Parts: sequence; structure tokens; C-alpha cells
Amino acid sequence: MLRKSRLVDPWFVGKYSFSPYQACAHGCRYCDGRAERYWVDGEFDRDIVIRRNAADVLAREVPKLRERGIVFVGSGISDAYQPPEADERLMPACGRVLAGHRLPVTILTKSSLIARDLDLWSEANAAAGFVLMASLVTLDDGLRAIVEPGASPVEARLETLRAFKARGCGVGAAAMPLLPLLTDSDAELDALARALAQAGVDFVLVGGLTLRPGRQKAAFLDTLRGSFPDLVPHYERLYGEDRPSGAPRREYGEDVQQRAEAAFARAGLVTVLPHRLYQGRLPVYDEVDVLLQQMGRHFARHADALRRLEGARRRYREWLLSRKDALARRRSLREADVTAELTALAASDAWAAWLGSDKLAAFLREVIVDRRVFDERTRRLRESPGEPGPAAAAAT
Repeated sequence: MLRKSRLVDPWFVGKYSFSPYQACAHGCRYCDGRAERYWVDGEFDRDIVIRRNAADVLAREVPKLRERGIVFVGSGISDAYQPPEADERLMPACGRVLAGHRLPVTILTKSSLIARDLDLWSEANAAAGFVLMASLVTLDDGLRAIVEPGASPVEARLETLRAFKARGCGVGAAAMPLLPLLTDSDAELDALARALAQAGVDFVLVGGLTLRPGRQKAAFLDTLRGSFPDLVPHYERLYGEDRPSGAPRREYGEDVQQRAEAAFARAGLVTVLPHRLYQGRLPVYDEVDVLLQQMGRHFARHADALRRLEGARRRYREWLLSRKDALARRRSLREADVTAELTALAASDAWAAWLGSDKLAAFLREVIVDRRVFDERTRRLRESPGEPGPAAAAAT
């Protein structure tokens, strides 16, 4: 049931992931899950695979995990809180398994149905940490009904974010995919940013639309022909290269990413999952790897600094993979042993020379040894509010 990654994804910061469903009744017309590469048979928004034994399988798999890590629930081809979940109620049982083993959880959804389980996820947050991410790309509910016909209305998603925030959970938004000439104007981005800031989100992840050649691209262009026929030539030009990734022309992709990040920055929102929301929820060695990957965004316009950072990231990643190989081979080696090795290395005189940067070495030493937290808004370290005790102490 669980998909496991050697390295933690720096985007959603998930080490493990699963979904109790395959395909999705939200029926989003742009959904990447429609693409042939995912081998989803039948009608994508009607022929839903329901894994009714999901919680039972999780209960067998979770105790075998040798490293702590965040469980990310969500994917490009499904949504755990899509309409069938209202009757199936698979997520409460799955959530109890994860909370019982004190595993932190992040859920990405377009559905306000998750509010039904607010008490459960609040308890999971107190035990090990929980983050709710709502996917939201427009405030126009008329447009939402066209491109996301089965998903929850805009205001219902905003209200769900506010409810989880009020209960002390981390909350964020996935402003993706931004739709060319529909949701990507500066005015629309600023309005979305203000609404999310007012809802109290801790961060926003930003991404543009990809249209993979084949079923996905055909489905979205059919929707445009029916509702926005004047836009079809623009999309055919933007996506005319038919890249396997579905990416648009490079100049547009770079422009929309920069404008979107600027709009959210104007609203005081960061566009990475903040360090404070994963500190203590991962092994320290994974936490440092994620932080190093995310830091590249802060130095994107500083070529010399980025070059030094990339060298340090490469050396650290080589060390980390060697230790993960050792963990896989030696059952006697544990997460705590690798953490102790990293702590000793960070405290040593060789640390700065190994990383190739005195400044970066001092920064990471405070993260690893002193357990300080990076504030993405100020780009400074500050005292940690405290790691979740049960999660930090758990030896899964």
C-alpha cells in the first residue's frame, strides 16, 4: 500500500505515500492522471478503483518501516476525499492506523469532505504533526464548475482551511495548475493570494499546467472548445511542441512561475513548505537534505552562491545515499545511529571544508546540533517552537 522513497520529495516533503483510490470522480478536465503513462483504465472520472482493505494493509506495513517520515496522501491520479469517500469512509480507518503509529501526515485534496474528519486529524496533529493542503487555482466558482466539475466549491475549500488552521494544524494551498489566460493574470493571482492569506495558510505551492500528448491534452482542449473556443489557438501554440512532460513553451512557463511567486510574496506567503512544518517529523538527515534542496530557490538569481550550494548539496546527497544503503544492508543500524553520525560530523572541524562553505556549515550546524528552525520569510534561523515529542521519540 505504501510507496516508499529513498529520498524525501522537497516539494510536498513526503517520504511515504498512498491512496485508497485510483482515478478520481472530481473529474478535473486538466488532470494529469488522464495521461496514458498512468495506465488508468476506463473512464477516468467514473471507473474508480476502491481499495477497501487499505487500512488493513497499512496496519501490516507501517510497523515494518525503519525510518520515520511524513506520509503524503494525494497524487496526480487520485484524491483520498473524492466523492466515493463520503460513503466508503476509508480515510478515518487509515488515519487511525497512521496516528496510532505516530506518523506525521500531509493530505492534498480538492474536497471539503475532509472537514468530516477534523477531530481525527487534529488528534494526529497533536501526536505527530498534520498538514492540510487544499488545491485551489481560482476564486471564480463558475470557472471551477467547468474545469473541476466534481470538486468542492471555492468557498467550501477556504472554509475548510480556516477550520483546520483554527485547530492548530498546518495549512497550505496548491495553486496548481495555473491555467493560461484563465487563471494566470496578475489581477487573478493577486486576488487568489489575498484570499489564501486571509484564510491563514502557512504556504502556497505554485505550478503551471502541463498537457501531455494524448488523452489528457485532448480532454482539456475539448473543454476549451465547448466553453472557451477563442482560447484554443493560444493553447495550441503554447503546447504545440507536444513535449512528453506536457510542459508549455519555456518562456511562458518561466514567466508564469515568476509572476505567481511574486504575487504570493506580495501577500506575505512563502512558496515552499516551511521548515517549521517538517522539522522533527523526519530524521534529521532527511530534514537537512530537504532544506538544502529548497534553499536553491532562494539563490536562483545569485550564480556564485548557487554554484557553491549545488556543490555542497551534491556532497551531502552522496553521503546521505551511502548511509541509506548501509541502513538497507544492516538491520542492526538504526535511524538514531545515522543521526548521531551526522551530528558528530556537523560539530567537527572538518565540516566546513567538507561542505566547501564556512557560512553554510555554520548555518547547518545550528539546524543539526542546536535544532534551530529556518524562517523562510526573514531567511534567518530562529529558535524552534519545539518538535512534536511523541514523533521525535518514536522508533518506528
